[in-house]
Amino acid sequence: MSIMVIAESIIILFLLMGVGFLCRRSGVIGPDGARGLSSFVVNVSLPALIVMAMQVPLTPELVTNAGGILLGLVVFYGVSFALAFTVPRFVADSDLEQGVMRFMLVFSNLGFMGIPVAGAVFGPESIFYVSIFNLTFSILLFSVGVLMLRPDMGRYLDPKLFLNTGIIASVAGLILFVLQVHIPSPFADVFTLLGSTTTPLAMVVVGALLATLPVEGLFTDKKIWVITILRLCVIPLAVFFILRPFVEGPFLLGVPVLLAAMPVAANAVMLAEEYHVDSTLASKGVFLTTILSLVTLPLITLLIT
Repeated sequence: MSIMVIAESIIILFLLMGVGFLCRRSGVIGPDGARGLSSFVVNVSLPALIVMAMQVPLTPELVTNAGGILLGLVVFYGVSFALAFTVPRFVADSDLEQGVMRFMLVFSNLGFMGIPVAGAVFGPESIFYVSIFNLTFSILLFSVGVLMLRPDMGRYLDPKLFLNTGIIASVAGLILFVLQVHIPSPFADVFTLLGSTTTPLAMVVVGALLATLPVEGLFTDKKIWVITILRLCVIPLAVFFILRPFVEGPFLLGVPVLLAAMPVAANAVMLAEEYHVDSTLASKGVFLTTILSLVTLPLITLLIT
């Protein structure tokens, strides 16, 4: 795939983000509207997309690739956690700031951007593989992620956090896939139509979010630049070079590397607010990594295609 085709696919997504940005700034999308769209994507369209992505035949290729998927997961999170628990202690000003920085290094934007970008670059078949990563992401987000932000919350972690639609959809889709149960029409058609709205709506929501983030001191904050370089360049390149001798192809090699190159997860801001830590730092991380990924994602994608 040429760099122009890659760039065009990603530019389309960023133009959709621009629509969300302008709509939020102009008042077409208000605060309640942005929250409503976000809730719809998270709880309806994205789960529908995940379930339908797993409605595929259980082929010998998928069975053979199971080990490669597991290896990709281990390397993906192994690199992220290794950097998250070493680098922030040298640049953060407090323990709570360390927690926010660790969160931003481990959790990339797998759902809102990972699925649309992977689908644009590798085709709809890649969404099955992304969904496996998304299941692991969801489990870690509401356990390890919360403990990163607030280590003191360990005794009060609510098990109900794991009963979110992303995990439920991933588990349900995986069960249907293993049992080879196919959703009949017209239900499958409804799921497909709902899932097809994920990409445009998710990008509009991200754009609307960026329109509300503070940018004061953004380009002079050294901590954010450290996070940005690690998140967009170091982590995906490390995943690439570690996995390359063992796996190949767009799904086993390309998907983990592409997901590792995603910007900071947008929900870093929402969780930072929820748990009363530095949401401004999280906002800066989401803003800068998302904007600069317009440059880094085509380059990383060219490396793996």
